[in-house]
Amino acid sequence: MNKKNTTNRSVPVLITWDVDPDLWMPFERRQKALHAALELCNQHNIPATFYVTAQVAHEYVADFEIMQAQGHEIGCHGLTHGDEENYDRMPEQVQRHYIGEATEKLQSVSGVPIHAFRSPRVKTSAQTLKLLAEHGYWSDSSVCSQRMDLVSSNLLNVGWLFAPRRPYRPHQSSAFKRGNVPLWEIPVSAVVAPFISSMLAVVGLPAMKLFFWLLHAESQRTGKPIVYLAHPVEFAPMRKGKWNATMRREYYSLSYIRAHGLRLRAMLYKADSYTRLSYTQDLFAYMTSFPDVVFMTVSGYTRDHLGEANHSTLAAADALPNGSQVLG
Repeated sequence: MNKKNTTNRSVPVLITWDVDPDLWMPFERRQKALHAALELCNQHNIPATFYVTAQVAHEYVADFEIMQAQGHEIGCHGLTHGDEENYDRMPEQVQRHYIGEATEKLQSVSGVPIHAFRSPRVKTSAQTLKLLAEHGYWSDSSVCSQRMDLVSSNLLNVGWLFAPRRPYRPHQSSAFKRGNVPLWEIPVSAVVAPFISSMLAVVGLPAMKLFFWLLHAESQRTGKPIVYLAHPVEFAPMRKGKWNATMRREYYSLSYIRAHGLRLRAMLYKADSYTRLSYTQDLFAYMTSFPDVVFMTVSGYTRDHLGEANHSTLAAADALPNGSQVLG
């Protein structure tokens, strides 16, 4: 994927994948799903950002090589993605430990600098963003500006409703306000509903195409990047199992809801794994049909559009995928 010059009228599109541990699923199935995501990007000439949970990074050594060869970026998706890793409520010292260990492990396994972060379950805080800046991160993408959500683990996040829509430097005391923390918050696209793969499974392909068209029109006016969030594991066939009574009671506990949201949201999904793959294929093809669309990695966008390259990071930038491709 060779980088081409962009114009001021280009519409940056950032395809991002959250590679969760999903330890309940055999690795072979998880890897096959990841390969399906990589193949989708390859077919459409899309450089993407893969946020990988550090705990399982060692399983994907060979896949990291493929990602880098295809121009993708490896970002950090936390350390364990366990129920305890909720950055909106973790103590500062615990956050510092998790972020430091996750960053070191990912960089060691992948062999490249890690500059893009997305927290598990997109939960964050002002403290989190300050710690990410201390660890040399260029960006975070854990805020979903103007997203109204009543079923996910964030439930009703008031901060999201009032967060800036365009990339911004966060405030020292709030992850959802502009400030001077030396890191860019790049919000996941949303207009009440989020522009994410689970919405594709709920509302279907025509509605998501319309959603993209609206976001594209906004980007033409404001320059705001379109950020799409997806999970490769959604392409893995799910084997239905029977829930016992203990498990069902657990789903209604406060701790479970706080970490995973309301279980009933699974009832909203209309598409199976094969349909989701087909829908995503068609959605990506629709995106590429816009002549001004430019697919970029998160750090490629941060560096090229937001000017994130100072004396301490210029050398590291050369080791990252440059990640931009003009289509049309």
